[in-house]
Amino acid sequence: MRTRLTVLCENCVGKNTAVLAEHGFSCLIESNAGSHLFDAGQGLTLAHNLNVLGKSLSGLSSMILSHGHYDHAGGLPTVLTRTGPLDVVAHPEIFRSRFWKGKEEFRFVGVPHREEALVGMGARFQLLPEFTELAPGLCYSGEVPRRTPFEKGDPGLVVPSPATGEMAPDAIPDDISLLLQTESGPVLLLGCAHAGLVNILNHFHEAAGIDSLHAVIGGTHLGPAGDEQFEKTVAALQDFQVRRILVGHCTGQKRAAELHALFGKRFSFLAAGTVLDF
Repeated sequence: MRTRLTVLCENCVGKNTAVLAEHGFSCLIESNAGSHLFDAGQGLTLAHNLNVLGKSLSGLSSMILSHGHYDHAGGLPTVLTRTGPLDVVAHPEIFRSRFWKGKEEFRFVGVPHREEALVGMGARFQLLPEFTELAPGLCYSGEVPRRTPFEKGDPGLVVPSPATGEMAPDAIPDDISLLLQTESGPVLLLGCAHAGLVNILNHFHEAAGIDSLHAVIGGTHLGPAGDEQFEKTVAALQDFQVRRILVGHCTGQKRAAELHALFGKRFSFLAAGTVLDF
């Protein structure tokens, strides 16, 4: 069986279908290693899109959370309603109290459900901080070391300081990505890449020995990135000889357009309803 990825939630739709878009991400992974769900979006479109796409979650082996933000974890109750008791793999920091602080805006952006409520619905949380092979050909990054000085994260994402209670930058240590070994070659699946795409690529190089990738898929959080970060991210994608780049969600329209101009036919915009076979 080839590896099939079905994008269930994304910021846009790319075809004239009944699939709906939302600000969020969710991707169903189907392979010989079983069926795994990576993120669940906000919960606004997941049930609808599953029905439109003819997909069932009843046979899921596990669910994996990329990090503790509402637009990736909000759909957890929808998932659990359809699956019953389910292993949910995530970093131990996913339930941190998180906020967005803008010029005229301050709002909660963390997981919108209490851990106890989700456990009551059947979530069996497996909180893993380290690199782990979850199933044959499915590797979980664990916490990604932050080594690049130019990948600074998004200054609008903040958490209360344990010492003072004042808002401080959120390093988002729980940012998780997946590495899939497919018939076409290694595929990197991102949630938001808050750890920085260069850090993530280097981490999988060290942890899994990869030095080239067939595809990079998902949110890259290049929207707030400065020119230095963007240029060094492009250089890293070239160094890893990435054959396909499919980005969406938090990449930002400007940076996505620049990637398209640079990589041409190797680049695609990701959309809800996209089906990819590797």
